[in-house]
Amino acid sequence: MTISTEHQDHLIRWLTAAAVYFLLLIAFYIDIGQDMGAEYFLPLLLPMLAALVLVQYGTRVPLFSWAALPNLLTGIGWCVTFPLLYAWTYQSIWYQSKICFDFCVGTALFLLLTAVEGALHRLGHVRLTAAFLSVLNFLALIIPFLQAAYYCIVWHCLSPASVMALYLTNYRESIDFIQSNVGLIPTLLIVVGFGLFLFLCWRGHMAFARRTLAEDTTAGRMGAMAFLTVAAIAAEAWYLPQTSVADLWNDVRSYVSQTQEYSVGHDERLDSLMIDSRTTLAAKAPGTVILVIGESASRNYMKAYTPDFPYEDTPWLSQKLASGDPGFLPFDNVYSSWSQTVPVLQRALTEQSQYNGKEFFDSASIVDVARKAGYETWWFSNQGRYGQYDSAITLVAKTADHAEWTDDSYNFSDKYDETLLQYLTRLDPNRNNFVVLHIMGSHIYYNNRYPASFEQFRTEEGDSVVSSLPSYANSILYTDYVLSQVFDYAQKNLNLQAMVYFSDHGENLEISHNPDVFSFDMVRIPMWIYLSPAYRQALPGHTQALRRHRSRYFTNDMLYDTICGLLNAPSGRYNPEQDFASSSYGFYRKDLTTMLGQHRLTEDPDGLPEEPAPMP
Repeated sequence: MTISTEHQDHLIRWLTAAAVYFLLLIAFYIDIGQDMGAEYFLPLLLPMLAALVLVQYGTRVPLFSWAALPNLLTGIGWCVTFPLLYAWTYQSIWYQSKICFDFCVGTALFLLLTAVEGALHRLGHVRLTAAFLSVLNFLALIIPFLQAAYYCIVWHCLSPASVMALYLTNYRESIDFIQSNVGLIPTLLIVVGFGLFLFLCWRGHMAFARRTLAEDTTAGRMGAMAFLTVAAIAAEAWYLPQTSVADLWNDVRSYVSQTQEYSVGHDERLDSLMIDSRTTLAAKAPGTVILVIGESASRNYMKAYTPDFPYEDTPWLSQKLASGDPGFLPFDNVYSSWSQTVPVLQRALTEQSQYNGKEFFDSASIVDVARKAGYETWWFSNQGRYGQYDSAITLVAKTADHAEWTDDSYNFSDKYDETLLQYLTRLDPNRNNFVVLHIMGSHIYYNNRYPASFEQFRTEEGDSVVSSLPSYANSILYTDYVLSQVFDYAQKNLNLQAMVYFSDHGENLEISHNPDVFSFDMVRIPMWIYLSPAYRQALPGHTQALRRHRSRYFTNDMLYDTICGLLNAPSGRYNPEQDFASSSYGFYRKDLTTMLGQHRLTEDPDGLPEEPAPMP
């Protein structure tokens, strides 16, 4: 069989283009410091060259042409996005096999789209087919686009933490994130850009149709496109689940799946929690205990904790501390264990901490302890039950005797936190009540967290009111008011014995609290405890320990043991060394970490001296 000169020329051009494609991508990986490794790319050389030649033969569209550009860009987007952003973020190499998987997935995607397009155009309806393929290009590029957009916002590639936040978020919080980090005008420009992209893709696909339909349909060409379609689908099915992005997603799904096990073994864990109810706080000093979980509050921006802060945003707390009330105990050196709500609270509310290796789904919670200690348990939240599945927070909340959300849906609440006050009227003051209030606090948008009457500090003209320091200070001011109302009502009507306030994490006003761009102001949090006269008389040892720990370092993943101590409810699921209310508390600054062990608290350049308070 002889090959005509024309066919030889075609074959040489196709083979040259395929070789250039292959070599350019290998050179790109090497240039960014992500060498795929010969053991990975050499086995791909011949089959990939053959597939790239075959797709040009079947469609009669050159690899590097305007007609092939939409599909080519789509494939290359998958080939290069994660390796490039990883290299820019970490300045180190990624796993060579992962580079190979991204390379294969991107190339197979290009081959699949091109082969399908060649077949569809020969069935007619050229304009409709071009529009359909343009939409496919757009949809196929969503994941690379999200990676690039995320990098442009925070200068960090996607990580398990950021994917977790995406997995557990809801549309309203997503809108808040886009508006606060991108802005309305840039968002509109992006939408216009998407429209332009679709139009240019459509033009490219129309050029594709003209080229491929200029040649007669033959069995060989249709067979080549059918073979490539099947081969590309098989390659995608094999390689896509092994890519770096798929690994991130699978890690998150695995975490969520494990989290759901919490409910399965809850009754067994509750039964194993042996607490002598005759010696608990409920028996010694009956009444109500309230835990308020703040949101995104940083002690850096609170007058009561930072005297040189320019805004008087904690008037009630400052007055309480200045009055010398022996029941009010602020703590100077408290940190969050992480910079996002769900990972923090799944530890703060349960036995799991950075220091004990326990798993969330095998841990008792503060709600379990309170129930066994003789309390009727209540959970009232102004944060929605957000997430595709129940988050760890919701799973704990639902084990309370009574659990309600101000917005009982999967949306993020837009109600002000004082709406929680009405729920306190449901409590029987003659019973022992353990109440958890989960507030919205200072969650971005800051200006959405307080009513107009609390806009005491004005944002300068030209600054963004949604994320400015004055707006943040207003949100802290409003939280201070809500805390005062909770305290006053409970003290007058509910026989308040103890009240604890802490924030889940802090806030950096420029970049919020994204763990991918960590700074210590994201984890410096406020925490204070109020102890009634009856409490101080009933449990003087706990009172004295807390007073001496006012300047000791503490991370909020040890709150579970501290609540156990506060309720005087020790058990086999209690560690006094992690109890801030115990004289056996065993941690100092040098022992403590944040970001789940990634950073030691000794790294904080603004850490305060750690000195015990003088003995009374």
